[in-house]
Amino acid sequence: MQNKSRLQHFLRYMIVLLVAVTLAFLVECVIFQFPALRYKQEPIAFALDGVDEMVEIVAEDELAQLTEDEIRSIEVERDNQKLLAEYNGEEYVEPVDETLVEKNGTMYRKVKKTTIKVDLVNPYYIHKMDFRVPVTESAGYSAVVYRDGKVINDNIYCTIEAKIGAGVANVSEYADYMEISLLSQEELAPEDMKLTISNAFKPNAMRIGFIILFLLMAAILVLEKDALREKQEWIFAVICLMLGSLLICGIGTNQVSYDEYVHAKTAYKLSFGTTIEFTESALQMSGNLLPYFNNPEERALVEAYENRNNDFSWADIGSQSRFVRSETRVYYPMAAGFWLGRTLRLGFAETVALAKLGNLLFYILIVFFAIRMAGKNKNIVALIGLLPNSVFLAASLTYDAVVNSFLLLGMVLIINEILEPERKLTWQNLLMILLSFAVGCQSKPIYIVMALLILFYGKDKFPNRWQGWICKAAILIVAGLMIYNIFFPTPSAGSDYYLVNNFDYAGDKRNLGTSVTGQIQYVLSNPVTYALLLLRSMAEMTGGYLFGGTNFFQYGYLGTAPKIATYLVIVLALWLMLAAAKGEKRRGIGLKYILLMLIMILGTSAIVWTSMYASYTTVGADEIRGVQGRYFIPMFLPFAVCFLNSRWESRLQQHNRSRIMFGIMAAINMFMIYGLVIIKMNV
Repeated sequence: MQNKSRLQHFLRYMIVLLVAVTLAFLVECVIFQFPALRYKQEPIAFALDGVDEMVEIVAEDELAQLTEDEIRSIEVERDNQKLLAEYNGEEYVEPVDETLVEKNGTMYRKVKKTTIKVDLVNPYYIHKMDFRVPVTESAGYSAVVYRDGKVINDNIYCTIEAKIGAGVANVSEYADYMEISLLSQEELAPEDMKLTISNAFKPNAMRIGFIILFLLMAAILVLEKDALREKQEWIFAVICLMLGSLLICGIGTNQVSYDEYVHAKTAYKLSFGTTIEFTESALQMSGNLLPYFNNPEERALVEAYENRNNDFSWADIGSQSRFVRSETRVYYPMAAGFWLGRTLRLGFAETVALAKLGNLLFYILIVFFAIRMAGKNKNIVALIGLLPNSVFLAASLTYDAVVNSFLLLGMVLIINEILEPERKLTWQNLLMILLSFAVGCQSKPIYIVMALLILFYGKDKFPNRWQGWICKAAILIVAGLMIYNIFFPTPSAGSDYYLVNNFDYAGDKRNLGTSVTGQIQYVLSNPVTYALLLLRSMAEMTGGYLFGGTNFFQYGYLGTAPKIATYLVIVLALWLMLAAAKGEKRRGIGLKYILLMLIMILGTSAIVWTSMYASYTTVGADEIRGVQGRYFIPMFLPFAVCFLNSRWESRLQQHNRSRIMFGIMAAINMFMIYGLVIIKMNV
């Protein structure tokens, strides 16, 4: 009978999958490929050698104003080179860049402007504009399209990556005339360029996959009543795997996560033994130099370029110690993916995808057990596990996924002991707590403060007084070692800091005027001023997230979700904590632990802010730079349980509460994936 039920379950999902695939393909063809079906036109390639009468070309010199980020990047690089020369005892000579011009307090760069005017004669639906230009440095172009003498789109911009020599722009306009302005830093011969417009019928694989997974998630939330009631960890695992897989496939080798190139280098090196083989593509990945794609056409060119430069027969050979340092071990899930990709002789992009998949699967595994062990608080733990920031980091090359998952597991175990004061703390549970925080704090020892909550367990939690002292001593020893590592760190693998072994020069060299020693001296000399700055910064950031000034949910450098998403999740979390499911009885944590949780959160937050002030902010600045919302994800669960209510009861049963929670979190993630990943780089 059970086998028959499983067969029916399997057949049901096969039917759902078949319907989802069919609907996805129909939607793609009827809605998104409609112009290609309506305007059946062959691609047009234009000769830019002056022979084609439809094309007019004009070349001239021009000054292009630099953005604030470009100016700051130049200033930071100059400051870093000056600092390096000072450290090495050398005389610093500022390099002269003849392409830069300072005028009226603004910095410009000399560029060559090539204007290309094309008369199409007959209207053409331009879906894609493919411009091939053999440049040695990245260039860019803008385009304006007309119909019947009127501008119909003047907002077309595209970067030409030098490494692929092409820039493909999405136009999606029915036009009869266009004007292209190409800006480059070198003299270009028009006859070497190639311009093609097209409107081909080409179903978009990412968009079809998105629709299929969207429909499958909806089916799971409708059909899996029992799992939604009792096995929320399995629902989390499936949904998180779907969301993460979309992110991995959609982002590809674009480096859009925080300092992803630093983490990629460390994981890549770890995937080898004592001998490291850096291909050209791996070196570019480690230096944040891989070409960026904005659509499927550019993606094909980028991945072909990466595969050509992923030849191990002329790899750069290096060596490393066989001993793996403790702070590097959090990269094992990613390293396993790099190793497997090489073993299977996959392409470079596929190997990077496997490394990200290793990170994602490991994150899902640890959060899976955190949810399973959370008892009656499974939904709130699953909600934290599905935060867009968390899912994005899990699908990227970064150790944050390992940190967040183990800290979440550790806090679940600590809170379980608080919620059951009559149950003795066993050595197995203590070992799991210590292990969770030891792994979670390997790369970010600041969070070990959270584990100090165990010091306030009552004497009834321990079999006897001596075991209580031993337990608390173990926590203090682990915390002490972690805090010691903050002030006397081991050398950091793959660090993007210069001169990290000398505190007189240490600091984040992406900002001017940073110095750990200088900043500490400033804080000690002005304790009141810094205390006020710290409190003001914390209040402003908290207020920004709560009252609409700042968007919290973020996919790295890709962008953020609308403010309404932040409010929606705050209300959802409060509802889950304040009201239990219908017929469910649960406990609160008590006033003592509420106060301790809030003190711990405030203290840990202050340490995070202070660490960024010391390492990332200009000495003596009246602001604290670099603090990001993702740093506080590990504190969400202890903050949420402060609102845990034992008296109020919801009218909804557990499966319906789970359905609402998973539905909202999946919808927010899918909305962000479509807008920030599929629209931006996959259409």
